[in-house]
Amino acid sequence: MRRPTYSRRDFIRGALSVATLLAAGCGGSSGDSSPSVNTAVPLALMGGQGSAPYATFIEKNGSVTTLPGLPPTGLTYRVAINSHRRGLVGGTNGINAYAALVAPDGTLTSVPGLIAPGEIYFVSINKSGSGMVGGGYQSSNIPFAALVSRDGIATPIAGLPASGLIYGVAIENTGAGIIGGIGPSNSAYAALTSPEGTLTPLAGLPSTGAIYWVSVNNSGEKLIGGQNGSSAYAALVSPDGQLTSVAELPAGTIYSVRINRSGKGIIGGTASTLPYAALIAPDGTAITVPDLPTTPGIIYSATLNEAGTGLIAGYSGMSQFTVVDTIG
Repeated sequence: MRRPTYSRRDFIRGALSVATLLAAGCGGSSGDSSPSVNTAVPLALMGGQGSAPYATFIEKNGSVTTLPGLPPTGLTYRVAINSHRRGLVGGTNGINAYAALVAPDGTLTSVPGLIAPGEIYFVSINKSGSGMVGGGYQSSNIPFAALVSRDGIATPIAGLPASGLIYGVAIENTGAGIIGGIGPSNSAYAALTSPEGTLTPLAGLPSTGAIYWVSVNNSGEKLIGGQNGSSAYAALVSPDGQLTSVAELPAGTIYSVRINRSGKGIIGGTASTLPYAALIAPDGTAITVPDLPTTPGIIYSATLNEAGTGLIAGYSGMSQFTVVDTIG
């Protein structure tokens, strides 16, 4: 497969290093070991790396509450939060995969039993506080995914491809979900997951490519995005796993997707070397977002609220943005 100019790993590191600078500018510090945690629902949870991995609550008043207890080395690659202020963070401690549940008071509960050595690239948490993590061991091309209980117990998902990596996971309130990544022979890979962790691989995905991001609503409708050869790729996925590919996407890569409860979606990534984003109708029609920057760049994160209003973030030229997970 012709890898994109910017790899998924570069995307994660780049986006989260910017989040570190923003947190520091707002008063956050990776060395703050005794935060006073506001138990009101925060606006977001943010993670990254300063002198060490970090994660912070961003409160509604704009204040930043740094969470203690992360490993002294490594990276926080991904964070997720639900409407009850329960979160999940994932990354690496420098050698092994790392994940932790975040309690409403900011206490971290490390999740044991993850891949070692390895990394967690994506996390998802549902309303009840159950989660899912995905990643792998890049050096040996070993994929990994696990369900995470409210108590922080990881149940690794069996039946993954013999080789590859899991780049995206999403869990519904029912405990079902979807995972995506890359499989053997550089093929795109995605599968539905049952609440018990049973996999149903999706048919009809690109034979050369990758799935970089997955999203699900609580009707079981899903949206996936990535790459098909040298072209951007996205598809709607029905609750029973039928694909509706999004047509007329540009040469490039989709790095981020989101679907809301109405079945409307948004995708973000690149068109050749330029930033690209589009709204996705429930029938799979793509409506390109106009007036994006005309200098080389990437949309790294795209999200959509229930009213259909989207928000995208990335960079163009030297101007960078960050990636956070919001409650809406």
